[in-house]
Amino acid sequence: MSGSLNPSCRSPRLARWLARLALAACAGQAQGYDLLQAWQAASQYDAGLAAAQADYRAGLEKDAQGRALWLPQVQLTGNLSREQQTQDFMEDPSASSALGNSHGYGVKLTQALFDVGRYAGWREGQIRSELARLGLENARQQLMLTVGSAYFAVLQARDALAASSAAKRAFSRQREQALAAFEIGSATITDAHEAQAGYDSAVADEIQAQSELELKHNTLSRLSGLDPLQMTTAPPVLDPHPADIGPLASWLAHAQTQNLNLQSKERELALAEQSLNAKRGAYLPVMQFTAGYQDNRNPRPMRNLNGAARSKAASLGVNLSMGLFDGGATPSQVREAAARLGSARDQLENTRRLTREEVRSAWLGVSTGVAAIRAQQQRLISSQSRLDSTRLGYQVGVRTHLDLLQAQQALTSVEKEVSQTRYRFLLARLQLAQAAGVLDEQTLQSLSERAPAMP
Repeated sequence: MSGSLNPSCRSPRLARWLARLALAACAGQAQGYDLLQAWQAASQYDAGLAAAQADYRAGLEKDAQGRALWLPQVQLTGNLSREQQTQDFMEDPSASSALGNSHGYGVKLTQALFDVGRYAGWREGQIRSELARLGLENARQQLMLTVGSAYFAVLQARDALAASSAAKRAFSRQREQALAAFEIGSATITDAHEAQAGYDSAVADEIQAQSELELKHNTLSRLSGLDPLQMTTAPPVLDPHPADIGPLASWLAHAQTQNLNLQSKERELALAEQSLNAKRGAYLPVMQFTAGYQDNRNPRPMRNLNGAARSKAASLGVNLSMGLFDGGATPSQVREAAARLGSARDQLENTRRLTREEVRSAWLGVSTGVAAIRAQQQRLISSQSRLDSTRLGYQVGVRTHLDLLQAQQALTSVEKEVSQTRYRFLLARLQLAQAAGVLDEQTLQSLSERAPAMP
């Protein structure tokens, strides 16, 4: 019977992995990295952020391109040709022919004086350059949130593994006690089977927790390029208070002016307005100042023809042009631009509403997280007291072995829920900062050290 109740549950791979984790935990006190350092490593390692930085550099050139539309345009032209001419005379049957080279150059300067389309293009270049900056900052904040989520997920997975390992050790002791009691006749076979079932369940939970932790490690390593086993093992100290959160109205006010998605939609609305101005500008005249100079030489060393000829010309002027009819293309483009402007305006309003919803949701997650952390901590104390009382009752015979198993399982479950509540609160804090547009390295630093103070 004892052989059937003691199946081999040892896993060499799991044992080696837990040994590595234990060594890393000891070393982590001296050389582990925290959340801020993980983000700094990811900012240099992540390919997505590198692509966003390249897009930002490309977007900055839109400003220079738009400004160039209002700067003078200078063109230099040149020509060189070789000519052969043949002439026949009625009086003289012989032919006369000669070769000659002609060459020249010209310079032309054009400066726009009035052109609505060029002005709109200049403004579009400025707006697109600003959009590039917002896109890069949005990518940075999104990576901060992603790294923070992965970092907290690793800590939570470690807590879950520690709770599962502690439960397995407790169930192992209970199994040994139940088997010993069964052999001397002071316990039933049912107690032994229940102890074995509890131990087997704890082993399965530990294997599942170890698998989850490996997956979280892979995610953090993919983002930062760092070894997850070297990260700081101690979780941040949490002692949040409701007064630290700040009023919802303050966060909403921050979001209205600093939320990056909202700012991008405002710039896209400005782009649509400039596009409409450019299309409407096709109805207006275009005025340009022009200046030019030309110098051409045409040597003619032929008999019966004059010698070389040279011509020079200089010009100054103002050109005025205005389109009258283009087949109806301009009115159609104006209507299209007006429709796109309406779409951009509606998208801005939709983003504004979504932003308010995101801020409220994240703020509620933080505010309720304060109460949830305190409640879960008290629940953990109660669960530990229940286990201690049940263990004492089992020793004096007023509690069964099943009661003891259930109390141990309840404690393990509460320990995992406490960990989930803790990191759910920290993640909500990151989400709130991002929704308000104030997520930065200072926020990450405060989360790495202690419960964050709210602005």
